[in-house]
Amino acid sequence: MDKGLIQLYYGNGKGKTTAGVGSCVRAAGHGLKVLVYQFLKTPANTGEVSMLKSIPGIEYVDNTVHSPFLFNLTPEQQEYFAELYDNEFEAVLSKIYSGEYDLVFLDELIDAWNLNLIPRDKVLKLMETKPAGTELIISGHIYEESIDELIARSDYVTEFKKVKHPFDNGECARIGIEE
Repeated sequence: MDKGLIQLYYGNGKGKTTAGVGSCVRAAGHGLKVLVYQFLKTPANTGEVSMLKSIPGIEYVDNTVHSPFLFNLTPEQQEYFAELYDNEFEAVLSKIYSGEYDLVFLDELIDAWNLNLIPRDKVLKLMETKPAGTELIISGHIYEESIDELIARSDYVTEFKKVKHPFDNGECARIGIEE
């Protein structure tokens, strides 16, 4: 690919990961090399992960940080998990900067950004210095924090807005549908 752009999928609506996975499948179907990493999703036992791992041309990097519900952490615990995620992000960045990948999907990166689990300057630097031929897809939820810096650096920006969701009525994620 001559010029890789940056795509940002954000919001509280369903479909961000699904859109990113669809782009990965499409790219692999055209013989492009794909890298996928999902922040905050451990263990990675969802239907999309098993499919991504089975598709030639897609490299799925397992998230090994088994973190609890991150909104309830003490500052010390948050610092501990931030160090773990920063180490994993460094390994993923090394793969990205190798220039081997045509498409990189960093699922829930916006959540890691908003929870200060990875240094924001590293994310901004990635968006500015990624290999020219690499398409970068970033996804995540809306928080009170601004993502204006991410939006400004992106070429495609799509907001997913929740109007109604079964979770609001206590319905858990269903295997094969939401998980």
